[in-house]
Amino acid sequence: MERITNELMLHPLCELMYEISCAFTEFYDSCYCIERDNAGSIVKIHMDRLLLCEATAAVLKKGFDLLAITPVSKM
Repeated sequence: MERITNELMLHPLCELMYEISCAFTEFYDSCYCIERDNAGSIVKIHMDRLLLCEATAAVLKKGFDLLAITPVSKM
């Protein structure tokens, strides 16, 4: 943030957000947050993984706010 404000360049923030998004996508693809059985019933909820999802969303939201971009609510 200091570099961004000193140099008045936003691309480092965009690059950071892209790296966070890529890392989160890899995590989300390989680690189930909510495990379900074949019938669709919840078997196990991994709260630590859900908290990581929440933290990632908060960081990305702050980045979007700084860039004055309105993110989509669902994908």
